[in-house]
Amino acid sequence: MPHSVELQKQYGEDLKVLFVESQGHTLDDAEKMAFKKGWLNDLSMWTTEQPFQTGSNGIPHTVLLGIDGEVIYNGSPGSAVEDLIAEQIKLAKKGPKTLGPVSAKAWVDFEKGNYSTALAALEAPATGAQGAEADAAKKLTASLNTRLKAKIARLSWLIDNGEIAQADKLAPLLAKGVTGNATHEPKVKELTEKLAAKESANERAAADALDKVEKKIAKDGLDKSAIKQLAGIGEKFPNTKAAKRAAHLSQIAEG
Repeated sequence: MPHSVELQKQYGEDLKVLFVESQGHTLDDAEKMAFKKGWLNDLSMWTTEQPFQTGSNGIPHTVLLGIDGEVIYNGSPGSAVEDLIAEQIKLAKKGPKTLGPVSAKAWVDFEKGNYSTALAALEAPATGAQGAEADAAKKLTASLNTRLKAKIARLSWLIDNGEIAQADKLAPLLAKGVTGNATHEPKVKELTEKLAAKESANERAAADALDKVEKKIAKDGLDKSAIKQLAGIGEKFPNTKAAKRAAHLSQIAEG
């Protein structure tokens, strides 16, 4: 478990880690353990529902999916997993070797955050070419649009759930990347304006306060002082998402 947490910290957005509690504990139990050990972070996900059968009842157990969604490792954690992760991240930056020149360039542009440029480059071969090239461009266009919609949906979720610090980082990157795209730019603009609205100011202050406490807990551990600070967030910033989160963390910490 600690090793997976470190990998998530090392690779950030390039790696998505899903922790599955498989010993009959509740999600609150798992969260409490992770919280006290400093394993919670902004990128990892936790669940008590097994996504699929691994064929093993032993723990710890690791399943690694490649950039195409296929299982490329299923076994005990080890150095082989790290090598495969590094390899897949390298592939993700360049795209599959089967891509033609135009599609490969579009893939690289998208990975760099130049979303409008990538999608625009695929329009010509998708509409003007025939055969395999046109089919590949259409397929990649659909895939990139789906990925971009997921990024925009994440920004919306972050704003709605009071994760303002993360939203502040993601919003300008998306805004820059979708400039000129008639499909995605209006939605990103709407979310960016929502993030900058006065109504978000209190949520931002509350989120900043909670972030400081969580960093303190990660460094010094969960003690009475930290629990008191969590309670203080609710008193200072009532009716905010961060206050609700702080109350939840206080509850599981004292449970």
